Amino acid sequence: MVPHDSIATATPPRSNRFGRWPGLPPWVISVVLHVVLIVLIGVTTRSASRAGAAAERTAEVGIALKSQEGDKDVFVSASEAGPSEAATQDSPGSISREQLFSDTTPSNPDNVLPSAPDALGAGSLGDAGVGDATGATSGASGQGQLGQGKARVRVFGTEGKGYKFVYVFDRSGSMGGSGRSALRAAQAELLASLKSLDRSHQFQIVFYNQKPWQFNPSGQAGHLAFGTDRNKELARRFIGSMTAEGYTRHEEALMMAIRMRPDVIFFLTDADEPRLSAGQIEQITRAAAGISINAIEFGFGPQQDQDNFLVRLARATGGQFGYVDVSRLKPD
Repeated sequence: MVPHDSIATATPPRSNRFGRWPGLPPWVISVVLHVVLIVLIGVTTRSASRAGAAAERTAEVGIALKSQEGDKDVFVSASEAGPSEAATQDSPGSISREQLFSDTTPSNPDNVLPSAPDALGAGSLGDAGVGDATGATSGASGQGQLGQGKARVRVFGTEGKGYKFVYVFDRSGSMGGSGRSALRAAQAELLASLKSLDRSHQFQIVFYNQKPWQFNPSGQAGHLAFGTDRNKELARRFIGSMTAEGYTRHEEALMMAIRMRPDVIFFLTDADEPRLSAGQIEQITRAAAGISINAIEFGFGPQQDQDNFLVRLARATGGQFGYVDVSRLKPD
């Protein structure tokens, strides 16, 4: 039996926590791991800096201004160019870079919007500048007035109702002559008819022979005039200046009146040659498209043709027909 204190105690072998590298000291393994970690951090930092630099270069693309010195093109960075230089590089009428990125709006819209042309010339609305629509809004009635501001206008027994009227009167040579006062009677009737219009109504006058002559107080053809005192006085002078001469062409004057789009046209002629054909009447009726044409015939003696082109034109457009025996008119 062996004594207790003589027995040798066996020391177990030291185990390696890093079993992959048996026999290596722990401090060596720690150094290797730290070195690898430092290298990885360095590579990652370098990649991030390269990406940032690329992004900065991308953001600068296209912000350069070109100028010319002699035969050479010189490119200047937008950051190096002052505000005045950047503005001069823009083409006329274009928006500068400062305006493009500005978050403020122009204080004066007249600087950025084109000026609108004057749609109505001076004088076309009479001395007041604008039409007086009192009658139209209040429905007041008076001489020649109907409800809702409409006017009732008469010419040699024919009648028209509305707001806009055009008078188309023949002034060819056959409307005058020795002992025949047809044109003078027509002028007097026209002046009397204008008195039934007030400032809320519009009118136009076309005298014609081989070509039409239009009342034009505004200086711009094709405009209707409001029934102001000033425009009526100008119309009186225009009407008084007409004389009977030349030959007759009806269609051009009628189409001129239709283009003004009135409610009623008063068409007065002595129905001498040339007469409107069936095709012309159809074309005029189609163009009128709802405009009533009151046709007044000046004849010598009793009416001969009960269905002439004036009667047919009035009937086709929903207008009225009137006949005047000029032999019963007072001589000149």
